[in-house]
This record gives sequence, structure tokens and C-alpha cells, in this order.
Amino acid sequence: MKLGYSAAALAELERPVEDGESAPAQGDLRRGHVLDGRFRITSVITRGGMSTIYQAEDLHDDERLVALKVPTMTLGMDAKQMPRFEREDEIGRRIEHPAVTKFIQVEGKKSRPYLVMEFLEGITLYHAMKERPRLPEDEALRLAAEICAALEYLHEQGVHHRDLKPENIMLCRDGTIRLMDFGIARLTDSTRLTYVGFVPGTPHYMAPERVQCKRGDGRTDIYGVGAILYEMLTGVIAFDNEDPMVIMNARATGDPLALRKVYPGISPQAEEIVLKAMARNPADRYQTAAEMRADLENPSQVELTGRCERLQPATRMRRFWRKARIIAPWIVIPIVAQVLGFFLFLHFLGKK
Repeated sequence: MKLGYSAAALAELERPVEDGESAPAQGDLRRGHVLDGRFRITSVITRGGMSTIYQAEDLHDDERLVALKVPTMTLGMDAKQMPRFEREDEIGRRIEHPAVTKFIQVEGKKSRPYLVMEFLEGITLYHAMKERPRLPEDEALRLAAEICAALEYLHEQGVHHRDLKPENIMLCRDGTIRLMDFGIARLTDSTRLTYVGFVPGTPHYMAPERVQCKRGDGRTDIYGVGAILYEMLTGVIAFDNEDPMVIMNARATGDPLALRKVYPGISPQAEEIVLKAMARNPADRYQTAAEMRADLENPSQVELTGRCERLQPATRMRRFWRKARIIAPWIVIPIVAQVLGFFLFLHFLGKK
């Protein structure tokens, strides 16, 4: 599926490379380019704002198909995007699990930044739910349990995904699943990456603590599983709105609508699991993916707590959010200027 391209741009990308034409150091690669003498580009899979994913043939491995993730090379790329890309590369070297996308290591110096991953045949959960907006309960619980099993492994390796959503879950043709895209994942033993001007992630599935610019932990991923399961069971997205600021405010200040009010056919046990996973306070959620998986695999044993009767609506703060976005630069910029002036003053005194 080729997303984000105009017809003219796609035609140019699919034009075979001419004899003697080399791959550009920046910009998109075209069909036929051989990257580092090993990976021959065959097509574009998808393109996002930060990177393009290509299908390629690995000439060192019987021309098997692989997926190449190549960051978009723009002004400021090194300062803003490269640390995140390098973090994803580091994560790829750590993880190997049947339900997680496999990274293929490339030895030696690369001509440009890129990641190599296994090529997956199947359909994303996002597209599967486009065809069937509401999944049968047993199927939805099974998929959520498989996601939790993958999260158990990731959390044991010190990796927190932080961007779980249907688009990042592949349902493979062989019946297995894969968690994909570790672009904003976090390593517990690494330094914090600073993001200026926005909180990375997808508002529809973002945990409240991420909305509040906190780092999050394994329970942040549990919230994401709960949000995905809510959608699989009800056929609708919790806190849906066209304005992402409204969505994030709702997640930070309120609870989702009880599932059985959306679709009465859902069991009380499944509703209890989802609402516990989506609790605003991380301390009120499942504390581990293993704990949640146990309930998903044995829903009849889930204790009903009446959680669905204690849900609180979100506080209306839309104007506050918009006003804060306007006022913040006027507060932050003078503070930064004063801090810089103070250090320059100290530097001047030191020279004296």
C-alpha cells in the first residue's frame, strides 16, 4: 500500500533506475537502486512524515524480500530525528520474539541511515477492522492476549513501545501477529530524548501520562492495549474527535464510555478488563502485561468490581488547551533568554 505520494511522485519512484545512475545521498530511492551493494529496491510500501518504508531484495540472501526503513532526509534531521532513529536501531539489536518484527543487522558502514526488517505478508489490524469494525469477543480477547505476550518480552528487555495502535500490529498470513514500529519506543536504561513542540504518539491511543508529557512505563503500553481492545469490541474509538487536543484532554481528565453502553452484547468480564487497562491512574491498571494476559485468557475468572458504574466524564478544557498553546511560547522564550543570559554572564566573569 503506497501512502502519501502523488501520482507523479509514485511514477518517478517506480521508474527503473538507468544504467550508471547512483542512489541519491538524500531523498527517495527508486526501483532498481542497490543500496550498499546488497539491497535492491523493488517498490514503496508506505511513507510517513519521518520515513519511507521500501520493499527490497537482499542480494546476500538469495534475494529474499526485506523491508527497509529509510528516514526522510531534511534540514534539521540530525538534530531532531536521528537520535530517535538511532534509538530504534539499538532496540532492534536487543529484541527477537516471534510476535515482534525481526530486525536484520547490517555489518559495516552504511552509505546512509536505514533499518532492515523482515518483510511481512498480511494485513494490519487497522485495515482488518476497516473490513470488520467490531470483532467477535473471543477473537478480540485472543489478539489482545497475543499482544500482551509480546509486551511481556519487550518489557523484560527494558523496551516500552509507547505507540501501540492498530496500524502498528500486523496480522500475518500464517496466523501470527507482529508488533511493529519502535520509532518512539523507550529503553529504561537510556537517556531521555527531548521533543520540542509536541508529544510523540497517536492521540487516539495515547495514555494519560503521555498526554501530560511523562515518560511512561510498561503500564503505558497496557493502556494502549486496552484502547485497541475497546475498539475491537465496540467498533468505535474511545474519546474520538476531530480535534486531537480535545482527545488528549478527554484522556487526561475523564474515562471512556462504558463498553456495554456502546454495544450491549459485550460480556461484563471483557468490559472489566478493558476499563481496568484504561484506568487514568497507572496504579489502577494492570501492573504487568502478564497480569492482563492472564485475565484475557481466562475471562470467566475476572472479578467484577463495578468499575463501569464509577466512570467520570471528561472536564471541558478545550479553550484552556488552545490558550495554553498560544501563551506558552511567550512564557518559555523569556525564561530561556534569561537562563542563557545568566550563563553568558558567568562565562564573562570567568574570563575576568
